[in-house]
Amino acid sequence: MSTVTTPATAHEEQVRRIPTLPPARRKALRREIRLDRYALAALGVLATVLSLWNLNGSPSYSEDGGTYTAQAFSVLEGSLAPYTYWYDHPPLGWIQLGALAWIPYNLGFGDGTFIGATRYVITVYFVATALLVFLLARRFRVRRPLAALAVVILVLSPLSLTLGRQVHLDNIGAPWLLLAFYLALSPRKALWHHVAAGAFFAIAVLSKETLAIFGPALLVAMLNRRSWSNRSFSVAGFLVVGGLILSFYPLMALLRGELTAGPDHVSLQEALEYQFFARSGSGYIWEAGSDRAELLNGWLYFDRYIIAAGCVAAVVCLFRRRTLWVAVAILSFAIPVFIGQGYLPAMYIVGVLPYLVLALGGALNMLWDQVEKSAAAGPPGLKPVVRATAAAVIASGVALMSVPQWFEQDRTLLTSQANDEWRSTLTWVQENVPRQDTVLTPYSMWQDLNSAGWDDPWTMIVTEKADLDSRFAVEHPEGWQAIDWIIVGPIVRSNVEILGLTTVGQALENAEPVAGFGEWSVYRVQDVPAAAGT
Repeated sequence: MSTVTTPATAHEEQVRRIPTLPPARRKALRREIRLDRYALAALGVLATVLSLWNLNGSPSYSEDGGTYTAQAFSVLEGSLAPYTYWYDHPPLGWIQLGALAWIPYNLGFGDGTFIGATRYVITVYFVATALLVFLLARRFRVRRPLAALAVVILVLSPLSLTLGRQVHLDNIGAPWLLLAFYLALSPRKALWHHVAAGAFFAIAVLSKETLAIFGPALLVAMLNRRSWSNRSFSVAGFLVVGGLILSFYPLMALLRGELTAGPDHVSLQEALEYQFFARSGSGYIWEAGSDRAELLNGWLYFDRYIIAAGCVAAVVCLFRRRTLWVAVAILSFAIPVFIGQGYLPAMYIVGVLPYLVLALGGALNMLWDQVEKSAAAGPPGLKPVVRATAAAVIASGVALMSVPQWFEQDRTLLTSQANDEWRSTLTWVQENVPRQDTVLTPYSMWQDLNSAGWDDPWTMIVTEKADLDSRFAVEHPEGWQAIDWIIVGPIVRSNVEILGLTTVGQALENAEPVAGFGEWSVYRVQDVPAAAGT
């Protein structure tokens, strides 16, 4: 029986060719497709179980997660979000969340909370990312076991699993970007595949704008192959359709009269100026104690192996044409990290994790090619021994490097209850705080409290707005004395200091704790300053 070298995931190409192939080849090809489907199903089950297990128990609900949840339900319900939309991100990520989040919420998932239900939507994207990693690896001819290994590493990595179950826009954009690469690498080189790749790339960028850094890698993936007859049309279609979809973002701002800066309105221009120039940077990665260096240390704490091994594998991928694009993708990610000093968000690494494991799969596949050549040059009976030895070495290497760190962190992630204190605080406030009182709350809790009977956007307020939104002084001319309650989470006090929240700080100085649940507390603001108390 002949050896099948065509990537088995190019199903449309294979199915088209099956009737014209010799019977033996036809049988082998159908077997390859069937085995790929079995592997895909098994990996999908694994990714789903790991993603759903203790989903609302750990990690802790984040401020960003609460913000995106509130934006998603604002889109869904046509209600006010916790703050004015000012073009800080394209809205497509929230629109996708809103289109799906009502399903788990109405089914009672997430312990009846909005942010908990929204995590179930992120599970869909996490599983889609895992499956597309397998399909993409098979598309550039990585052997099935090694393609499956890449997926297993991705879904078991504590870094990937921790970030992959949180409500981040990066998780929404990641599968769209992988789908763009999958179509760009189509063996048929059909025009519509490349046009669709441009469309999906645009959707990825409109889901999370930082994914635009992978654009050069996508072009390399599409063009760094043997030339074909309609190549120029493919490139034009990719660029035109992708650019057209991306243009909806500035077009939306233009139609709303918010494209350029002006009095009494937000604008896309001001948002871009803030993101690229005015926003406080994270410092250089080489500066000890800089935010950038601390963030890198945080990524390495969760999983140093996937980062180190993926970067080494990317160097190996430079030396083969079909894997060059993977190296370019990782390099595109690394340049802003190691050269820039602008603001670097903690979830930035989410975008590159699939390409780190793809690089690892590609590098191991090249190593296996050399094993096969060495075995073929030896005695006939040596080949099975060499294969078994190489497989054992790869499996042992992965296990010895990763298991000691992964086991403990994954066990904590899959068993701990990091949100019990958050949940107890939410319940206490819902049961004890009058709905007419003015409350300051962290973003992570805003959507669930705002939907619990506070029908005035200036009675349930996110903490930072008391100082950062000038409208607060109009609605509450009494200043901090207009605040009745403050919900204090793990990062509230540090935000007061870092952001210079003087109004919140004064309110806290004149408040007393009335309920406490570990790192969470509820404070009642006194009517008069404590120093002048009667």
